[in-house]
Amino acid sequence: MRKLNPACKFVGILIPTLLLLFFYSPILNLILFFVCLGAMLCSRSSKKALAVALVPVLISALALFFTGYHFPSQSHLALNYQLFSNGAVWNGLQLASRTLAFAGLGLLFALTTDPAELIRSARQQLHVPVKFAYGLLAAWSIVPNMLQEYRRARVAFRARGLTPAPWSPALLRPLLVKTVRWSESLAAAMESKGFGTGPHRTEYCVVSVTLRDRLFPLLTTA
Repeated sequence: MRKLNPACKFVGILIPTLLLLFFYSPILNLILFFVCLGAMLCSRSSKKALAVALVPVLISALALFFTGYHFPSQSHLALNYQLFSNGAVWNGLQLASRTLAFAGLGLLFALTTDPAELIRSARQQLHVPVKFAYGLLAAWSIVPNMLQEYRRARVAFRARGLTPAPWSPALLRPLLVKTVRWSESLAAAMESKGFGTGPHRTEYCVVSVTLRDRLFPLLTTA
């Protein structure tokens, strides 16, 4: 999965996701979820990131299962309702399995795709406007600096004997000011180097498209 072209992978996951909206089979949803889970494990995705991401997904699926289990449709309530009726279990499985299926597709794309490579592929294969693509790449390059500056600010407060909350304005306010300054400096540097000008521009990192990449959306849609 990691070697697939990001644009082709995006199309190959987006179309099945849209098609899945019209199906309400818990069996199909569960099969799709386990296929995505197996693909992530075979792609050598970070086990820790996968486990952390699955925790809220499983909690949401469990909550929706019990919601559908205890509150089935009104037509079912009009019958001789039993606590352990098959209709109630099936209704809960429909809600829970749809959550797992959609989350599995989203995690499969997120955990096996490099963000910078995705932006380059969107620029070259999907013809995203140059300014938008370069803006995303520039913003993504600032993220590591933001995290590092946030850690420095927390260490500085601890050195003074203060322990502000992680979301305290005392931590976020200077980070926001520095981020604005970084973005202005980066925009001026990109403009001075001619980014976004000229009718033709070559690509330093060329993202190729192979036959396997072209077949992936067809296979997943089928």
